Parts: sequence; structure tokens; C-alpha cells
Amino acid sequence: MDLSLLTYYFILPLLQYFKELLGSYGWSIIAVTIFIKVILYPLTKHQTSSMQKMQAVQPKIKILQERFEQQKERYKDKPQKLKEAQEEFQKEMIEFYQKHQVNPMGGCLPMLIQLPVLIALFWAFNGSPFKPLAITVPVEILEKNETLNQEMKGASNPAIFVGDHGKKGRIVLNPGDVKIPVDKELSYKLVKVDGNIDSALGKVKWELSDKPVYVEGYKPKDIDSYADLSVVDDSVLIMTKKPGRIFLNAILPADSENESFLFITGLGKTGAIDPVTKQINIDVVVLVLLFAFTIWLSGSVTAKSSPPPADAKQAEMQKMMQQVMPGMVGMMTLMFPVPSGVLLYFVVSGFIQALQTWMIMRIPAKLNNAVAKV
Repeated sequence: MDLSLLTYYFILPLLQYFKELLGSYGWSIIAVTIFIKVILYPLTKHQTSSMQKMQAVQPKIKILQERFEQQKERYKDKPQKLKEAQEEFQKEMIEFYQKHQVNPMGGCLPMLIQLPVLIALFWAFNGSPFKPLAITVPVEILEKNETLNQEMKGASNPAIFVGDHGKKGRIVLNPGDVKIPVDKELSYKLVKVDGNIDSALGKVKWELSDKPVYVEGYKPKDIDSYADLSVVDDSVLIMTKKPGRIFLNAILPADSENESFLFITGLGKTGAIDPVTKQINIDVVVLVLLFAFTIWLSGSVTAKSSPPPADAKQAEMQKMMQQVMPGMVGMMTLMFPVPSGVLLYFVVSGFIQALQTWMIMRIPAKLNNAVAKV
């Protein structure tokens, strides 16, 4: 499944619609996040309710497990008896789940259904127009005697670019993965697969690199010894000089990278430290702290609305995770920076998630025959 199509045909039109309605991409990100969370609320409710039911029956499950542990100890020298006890335990567990109408995997399916939408959302906020679009293809330069003809392998994978006034398109770099001998010339060009961004293709910036992923501001060493790069209109020519493996980057700008919103000075700003000025990006740090707070808030709401685990060790571990998880998530977000627009989405989504969890879990789980004896 190509999730970029979900981003292109669903998420990005939503972003543009709310931008035109509300006046900025900042409000648009908030509106789209709310819209998606509302649409997915039935799945969230099902997932949270399943978790509630599992927590409610944990004491009874623990009794069954302890009973089986006693049988394991009793029949440890009697393999046949142990096998029979294990089969009986599995049968009792199945009957128990059926009687109480509890599915231990009930929370997994809604999560799997939501995952493609969440990935598409992340791609939309982590890409154009908030972050420069870089299409990268490998170029393998061979010795003269290895081959006489260049070998072209189709085009790159389609990438989404959003330009001025919501114009967007899916574009490829043609050719894609290439093998070519020394002292040969090769022409590359961006080609539109679909969309309405013909004029935007002239904004492309071309770079050679020794890395398979484009890193803004990175200056590769001795890359000029492998090939020369010359720009001709909206295409580029590569003249190979030395055997090796290099990468061509076609970079299109992020038109909304520097758009401000509330205290955020740029929705495309990435990282707690500005790579140019080396100053702290206070707005990014605040967003990360708010995101960590939403993690703590959701965990707190869940803990207060759930019965304490029957096992003391499990209860202690749950408490520790609730305290440690927000800090861990915050540190990971700082270590693997994402644009401010993505952090804004995380923060809004986190607050909505905490609210939805509270709305669902304030009502005790309804179990069938919940008071029946095990």
C-alpha cells in the first residue's frame, strides 16, 4: 500500500482547505489533527474499552494463572499430566474470555487500522511545504573497461511537493538508480507524474553528495573529484571523472518553512539548536516540553481511571514507566529532531488523546457475568 497517496489525495487537501478557511498552516494543522482524531474516535473508544475490560478481569486471570503454576510444580516430573494441565488451562482461559466477552487482542485491530492514517499525517507534516523536498538517487561510476554503455534503472520513487497557493504534484527524478562509466555524460530531469506544479520545478537546487540521504548544510569532502555538475534550465548534467558511488540530490524549497504561528517562529524549524547560529530554538524546546507533558497527562488519566494491578511488582513498574516515559519521549524527540509543524501535531494530538481517554475511562467497563466465580 502506497501511503503517500493517502497523504496526497486526503491529508494535503484537508490541510489546504483549513488553511484557506483559517488563514494559516498553523491553525490548519490543529484543525486537521482535531478532524482526524474525531473521525478515529470510534476506534480509539473500542481500543480503550478493550484495555479497560482486560484490566477489570486481571485479578480473575491471575487466579487462573496461579492455579496453573501450582499444577506445573505438582506435575513437573509427570510430562503427560503437565500436558493435560496445560491444555486444561488454555481451555479455561478461552472459556473465561468468551464468558466475559473480552478479547485480549481487541485493542490491536483499531491500532492497526489507525496506523496508515497516522503515518500519512506524519508524512504530510514532516514534508513539503514545511520541509525542503529532497529527491536522492544513487550514481555508481564504473571503470571504463567494466561497461561500454550506461545502465539506467527507471526513475526515482514519486515524491510529493507542495508549492505556492496549495499547488501540489507528485514528481520523480529521471533516471533513477544509474551505473555509468568514467568520462561519460548523463542528464537528469525532474518529471511531474501528476498535479499542477509545472512552474515550481524551476526552483530546484542540485547537489552531489557522498550520503544516500540529503542533510541540509552538509558539505561532502572531495566530491568534485568524482564528477562535475552543471545546470541547464530545469535539468542537470553529470560528467563522470572517477570510479565510486555518489548521490544526486534534487532539492525543492519549503514554501511554508518559515511561516510563524503563535510562539513558533517557523513551522519548518527543526532541532533544539539552530545549525547556523548555534542558538537554542526556544519555541522548539517549549513544543517538546508540551509534548512530554501530554504523554504524562495521558498516562496519569489512564492510571487514575484504572484499578491498580493485582501484582505489586507490576504496579511498581507501571508507576515507574508513568514517571520515566515523558522524559524518555522528550529526549528522543530532541535527539531525532522533527519540524515544529510535526511537534505541533504531536502536542494537539496528545491533549486530545488525554481528553478522549478521560471521556471513555470515566465510565466503568461493562463485563458480561463480571461477578461470576472463576
